[in-house]
Parts: sequence; C-alpha cells; structure tokens
Amino acid sequence: MRLSIQENKAVCNLLKNQDPNGRIYLFGSRVDDNKKGGDIDLFFETSVPLNLKQQLTLEYRLSVECDTKVDLLVKTPDQEEQPIFMIARNGILL
Repeated sequence: MRLSIQENKAVCNLLKNQDPNGRIYLFGSRVDDNKKGGDIDLFFETSVPLNLKQQLTLEYRLSVECDTKVDLLVKTPDQEEQPIFMIARNGILL
C-alpha cells in the first residue's frame, strides 16, 4: 500500500469525524506497491447522508491534508449499489 502514515492518519481522522461507523477503502494504483505516482483513490461507505457539497468539501480537504490529488467515491445509505462500489471494496480497508 502506497499511503504514508501521515496520509493514512489524515484520511481516517477526517472521514471518521464525518461518520465514526463509516468504512474507508483505498483502491486503484496506490494499492500496488510496484506502481509509481498516481492520485489517491478512496471509497467512503457512510452510514449517514452526505449531500454533494459535503462530499466535495471532504474531497478538497483530503487533497489539502494529503498534499496530492484525492478522488473520493462516496456511497451513502440512500444510494443504489453500483458496479464501481463492488470494485472499490476489493481495495484495502483502512
């Protein structure tokens, strides 16, 4: 997993403050230690509703905290299951 200790802490602190019961997965190229570069792809499965503004604010704050581009995929309780969610769950649970 190519996520520094500081990045991991920042991600978990920020998202767990939003929803302590939420599940956070790292997926995409950062899961593979043999690859280089790439943004941080995160999947946040939350038990609380988050509107689009809240989701975009979280994504921005994560990018600032991690000092790199973060793509945040969010699954809220009211959303239907999508194939990308199943793919993201194959990542690393943080």
